[in-house]
Amino acid sequence: MYIYLPDIKSRSGEVIDYCFDEELADFHGDFSEGRTVKLTLSASYGGEEVIIKGSLEAAVVAICSRCLEPIVQKVETNFIESFTVIKGSAGEGTVADLAAETANTLTVAGDTLYLDEYIRQLIILDEDHSPLCKPGCKGICSGCGADLNRFSCQCTADDDHDIDIRLLKLKELKSGN
Repeated sequence: MYIYLPDIKSRSGEVIDYCFDEELADFHGDFSEGRTVKLTLSASYGGEEVIIKGSLEAAVVAICSRCLEPIVQKVETNFIESFTVIKGSAGEGTVADLAAETANTLTVAGDTLYLDEYIRQLIILDEDHSPLCKPGCKGICSGCGADLNRFSCQCTADDDHDIDIRLLKLKELKSGN
């Protein structure tokens, strides 16, 4: 995803609308296949800055923090950002390198404002970092490893899985062994 700067520079002060609807995996390898990102933004140029304002919608694959099952998490966020235009041509490097530099420094050199890394960072910041497959997820038994949402626990009453391994010697003292 990119914005060609001569287009907005020639219409300085005017707002130009953009709409991107792309596969997440196409613009960054961190995301799984089959998921999309929809980006709607307005861009304007003035005073050596490119200002973008818009909204982002994406569906990303996440892992439930209790039962470790894959789930689809919806990410929606609004943003506004100002990128300082630096005189001169873009540095040497790949598109991914230029996108990373743009996102990390909020500057742009050359004729293209690459948004891929900036969008990736927006998605990561808006993701729930302890996602649940459902509010009442029971998780995984720490002893037998059963997914308690689908199976019952296979542990017996005399299993030692609830005891911290560092404290097993104390159990021997208590039982007189």
